[in-house]
Amino acid sequence: MRIFTLLFAGLFAFATAGAQVVLVNSPADLAGSYSFSTATFGADLSTGVWTGDAVFVDDGSANPTEGCNALMNGAEIAGNIALIDRGGCEFGVKCLNAENEGAIAVIIFNHTPGAGTIGMAPGAVGDQVTIPCVMLSYEDGQLIRNAIDMGETVNISMGAIKFDNDIATDNRAGVFRPPFGTFPAGQASDGFFVPLGAEVTNNGLNVASNVTVAATITKDGNELYNESASEAMLEPDSSVVIALPDFDAAGETPGEFVMAYSISSDSMDQLDNDNNVTTSFFFSENVFSKAGWDPANNRPFRTNAYTISGGGNIEFLSGFSIPNGQGMVIDSIQFYVAVGSGLTLGDVEGSVGAFIYEWVDANNDGGVGTDELSLVAITDVTFSDPAETGAWVKVPVLDFNTFEVGLAVSGDGATYFVGTRYEGSDLVFLGFDENFDQTLWTAFYAQTDLELPYIGVTEWVNNIPNVDQGFIFSGFFGSAATAVIVNSPNAAEDVEIVSNMSMFPNPTSDRLTVEVELPELTSSLEYKIRSAAGQLVRHETRSNVNYDKAEFDVTDLPSGQYFLILKTDNGSAARAFTVQH
Repeated sequence: MRIFTLLFAGLFAFATAGAQVVLVNSPADLAGSYSFSTATFGADLSTGVWTGDAVFVDDGSANPTEGCNALMNGAEIAGNIALIDRGGCEFGVKCLNAENEGAIAVIIFNHTPGAGTIGMAPGAVGDQVTIPCVMLSYEDGQLIRNAIDMGETVNISMGAIKFDNDIATDNRAGVFRPPFGTFPAGQASDGFFVPLGAEVTNNGLNVASNVTVAATITKDGNELYNESASEAMLEPDSSVVIALPDFDAAGETPGEFVMAYSISSDSMDQLDNDNNVTTSFFFSENVFSKAGWDPANNRPFRTNAYTISGGGNIEFLSGFSIPNGQGMVIDSIQFYVAVGSGLTLGDVEGSVGAFIYEWVDANNDGGVGTDELSLVAITDVTFSDPAETGAWVKVPVLDFNTFEVGLAVSGDGATYFVGTRYEGSDLVFLGFDENFDQTLWTAFYAQTDLELPYIGVTEWVNNIPNVDQGFIFSGFFGSAATAVIVNSPNAAEDVEIVSNMSMFPNPTSDRLTVEVELPELTSSLEYKIRSAAGQLVRHETRSNVNYDKAEFDVTDLPSGQYFLILKTDNGSAARAFTVQH
């Protein structure tokens, strides 16, 4: 097995808090320790303790507390801890602006409710930062913000603050989760086991005895699982992974399974905010996703979107095995796309698409190789509102061999990687669920590369992602928020889209003529020609037609395979053709 270890330097990273603490000293109703994540730049919290009053930055902009410009309130910031809201610019820029005005430390508040915290990458200037920088959740940030708005002084300490008795588990990466966030209930055959367990760290000065991990799983308020296991003794500054019995989810119906972990020892814990973790996974009707599920919006849960530093080519792959695949069809893919500052979706140069690759593990080593992937399905992605800066898209898949809508699964146990791709030079981000972090599970249980939360690539070999040069962000195991919808062939109504369609000549060297007959009048007939890589090279529309003849000049197109997509009121159809000079 080859689990990916190649990591890109300078990419987004996640660092756990370890034995360090962020502690509110006053006011009394906020006092206590808070869960946080650290930056991969600036001072190491283990090297000291920093104490000061918390003060929001003001950079004089329309969003003054984002701290993206030189600060206007340097006199208030100097000698204190700067509070900054996430968004608008790189984390390194925010922290450096605060340090330049004399801040002794920075706390950044996440901007997404329910998303917890994330690791913070340096960006272009983070290497100049010498003060500690941490992130608190949106909810904890609101508590501190409200106190300051009420005129109270919030005093905070952060760093290597030691207590006699302090065991902890990490809220994101310290507990076992299954290798999926969303999985079809009908695909969970007999023996569908979910592993449980947690890593416990003794951050205290004393030996911890009878260290216990307990876990429950509930669904619709009903308890399905309740187990615990213990370690007799845990020395200071050491960790242990305590595994619990597996949970057999076979036969369960769709819904959310809430997994609640708690850790304890024989001693009263003096910092108990990091002793409980709640996570979940979902059984769906027909959706596979590494990410959790957002039932309110009927799509994968998304906390953020990622790309590589500087932008450019990127594809994130999610691996899936379909246990009961015989007779099933992959009919669509759902994912999130966003663009960098100053752009809209309609401004993007290049192409956005989703692709399906079948994987045959030729050498049975569990590691995917570029030469073991074959392209089996493509998509045609359009944005309903090109003026937006971010959008969810749900697109039907086209069988790459027949160009019919829907990909027939090749059989029981078929394995696929689904990629969401951008080819171009702009800054284009793809959705992730940062809450569904599989770091611990992957380290202890992963059997093949299918079980990784994602694989990133930036280049392709004959339109196949070059996974031989693949990567995962250093330390970050959040999950790609890509959904794959699988149905039986008769799940959707069979609607005739095109009565007759002809393309000639094929192959062609100069002009392609297309004749289309539709079963009924369509208010809009849209022609799109895309390259095999998904790039849009021609686009025309007609209105109120049931017959049309179109001619396309292809003399400037490189030799190769292309596909023509027709979109009507009833749906899409596609045909392949070849340009041959």
